[in-house]
Amino acid sequence: MDEFNEDLLHEYLDGSLDDKIRQAVEAHLDSSPEARAQLVALEALFSSLDTLPELPLTTDLAAAVVAEIGQETAVSTPLPRWLWGLLLGQVLIALLLVGNVWASLLDWLGNGRLLVAEWLTTIQLPTLASLSDFWMEVTAVWQQPNLPNVSIDLPAGQWALLLGLALLVWLAGNRLLFTTE
Repeated sequence: MDEFNEDLLHEYLDGSLDDKIRQAVEAHLDSSPEARAQLVALEALFSSLDTLPELPLTTDLAAAVVAEIGQETAVSTPLPRWLWGLLLGQVLIALLLVGNVWASLLDWLGNGRLLVAEWLTTIQLPTLASLSDFWMEVTAVWQQPNLPNVSIDLPAGQWALLLGLALLVWLAGNRLLFTTE
C-alpha cells in the first residue's frame, strides 16, 4: 500500500473505512511489522484512555474565551505613514479626474436645472413655486463664474493608462487598508 499513514490506522480502529480500503489496510498490516507495531501502540493508547475517569469541569472558560476574542478583535494599530500618502495620492487623482470633467458636469447640471424649471412652469401649481425657488438657490452654487475650468487634453490611450493606474493605486490602497499583518 503506497498511501499508508497513521490516519488510516485511526479510521481502521474506528471502523469507518469502506470494505476495499479496509482490506488494503489489513493486507498492509499482514505484510508490515512496523504498521502492526503502530496499530498495537494505538490500541494500547486508546484502551488506556478509555480507563481514565471522566472529571467534571470546575471552571467555565466560555466567558474568558469570548472576552479574549473580543480583545483580539478590538486592538487597532495605526496606519503606516506611507499608507496615508497612498490614500492622499488616491484623493488627488480623483480630484484631477473630476476636475477634467468639471465643465461637462456643470453643463449637465445646468441642463437638468432647465428641465426641472420648465416642468415646474408647465404644472402651474402654486405650491411648487417654493420648491422651484429652493432648487434655484441650491443650483446657484453651481452657476458661480469663478469656478476653475481644468482641462487636460490627452489621447484616449493615455486616458485609459491614467485611469488604469488610478485603479491600481486605489485597489492597492484598499487592499492594504483592510488587512492587518
